[in-house]
Amino acid sequence: MIRIVFKNGEVVKWKKKKYTDYRYDGRYFIVIRDKQWVGLYNLDCVATIVIK
Repeated sequence: MIRIVFKNGEVVKWKKKKYTDYRYDGRYFIVIRDKQWVGLYNLDCVATIVIK
C-alpha cells in the first residue's frame, strides 16, 4: 500500500491491486499501473509518503 499525506491534511491511499510500480523523479511522485501513470503528485504539496 502507498499512503500519501498532503500538507493540507488530505490523504490518498493506493492498494497494491491498483498499482504495479512507482517512481520518484525529484519533483513528483508517480504511481504507475501497467506502464501508465495513474497518479502524479507534486512533492511541494506532500507532507509524507509511506510505502508498505
